[in-house]
Amino acid sequence: MERGSHYMHGLDLMRVICSIAVVYNHIANWARLNDEGFLVSAAVEGGIIGPLHLNALAGFVGVGAFLLISGVVVTHVAFAEGPGQFLARRGVRLLPALWVAVLFAWVLVTTGLLSAAGDPDANDLWKNALLLNFSLADSASVLGVTWTLVIQVVFWTFLALCIPLLRRWPWLPPAIAACGISLLLSYTHTITGTGMHQLRMIATFLPVAFIGLLVSLVRKRKLSPLAGIALGAVFFWLGVRAVLTWEDTPNGEGYARTLLLLVLVLLLCSKANGRIARARWVKVFASRTYVIYLLHVPLAFPVLTLLTPVLGFGFAVLVALLSIAVGTELTYRFVEKPAADAYRRWEQRRKLAKSKRRAGMGGHNGPTVAPSAGDSHPPGTPGHPPTEHPPNGKPGASR
Repeated sequence: MERGSHYMHGLDLMRVICSIAVVYNHIANWARLNDEGFLVSAAVEGGIIGPLHLNALAGFVGVGAFLLISGVVVTHVAFAEGPGQFLARRGVRLLPALWVAVLFAWVLVTTGLLSAAGDPDANDLWKNALLLNFSLADSASVLGVTWTLVIQVVFWTFLALCIPLLRRWPWLPPAIAACGISLLLSYTHTITGTGMHQLRMIATFLPVAFIGLLVSLVRKRKLSPLAGIALGAVFFWLGVRAVLTWEDTPNGEGYARTLLLLVLVLLLCSKANGRIARARWVKVFASRTYVIYLLHVPLAFPVLTLLTPVLGFGFAVLVALLSIAVGTELTYRFVEKPAADAYRRWEQRRKLAKSKRRAGMGGHNGPTVAPSAGDSHPPGTPGHPPTEHPPNGKPGASR
């Protein structure tokens, strides 16, 4: 979101917490599969997961939170961007870092340093880069966490197509989505084939993003709290219905409780505006959560595999966390941020060029309007370029 009076600083803090939850989930799962004792896992399971009856290893905490945050943030910017600009900006934020992560993971898998779902070949490289590996039969997935990005892309595409409706009748797009998700759940009730499995996965987790959308609409006063709660209850019911009617739902049996707690945390964080929420380290960490999400598995798992027999699991975890930090910073500074900044500069140049052309056409074909007193440059000239909005914050899984 734009840095200003409407920026939700608490969402940055929520990004940080849930990014840590994602990394913890996968490292703890690696330890469990390799019969390694993990003191942090014992403390979290006994002190948090058990008492709250959540999914084991904090499953779905990170994924659910990122989907909720994405719903809030992209709904906010949808009121300031056209459909094409909306999708282009999301794509520029999503794809460059994704391509780097997929290539890195593919190299590790082909060299035997990282396991994957299937036996990837060169064709699987472009399938993974375009997120088609989950839909096409006989495809290997080299970076399993990217399944959540498919849900994000579907949500963004639907929202972009519905931007005119969202601005005029904010209740209509979520109502249409609820009907579509319900039909899709019924259609995929008996699952056969890779494509059908992927449709079921989308229908199962898409309601989470729409709950975030409703939070954003109510907060922006585009929707009454009563209407937001009613529609939110429908999407919550759709999510519960999805997991109760599908035995292969990821993350275990605590989905409904975990989702409810995440929604409550989101509502609290949307109001957070204190010293911690505004801390610089929170902002820096939050801006890198998408890259952390993409790279933590290919950066950490080979380190754990190679160093645990030599140094022990505890020291191997420390080295793995250091590798995640270094790899994240390099990818953010030299891939994700430069790509986003370059696209914004291109947008500014394009807008300024159009403004100059309109000013030139007005000077030859239209009436001349004298500038007001004290204005040395009439609007549209090089001395007075059109006002640009500051860049919006990044999404969750985004990632």
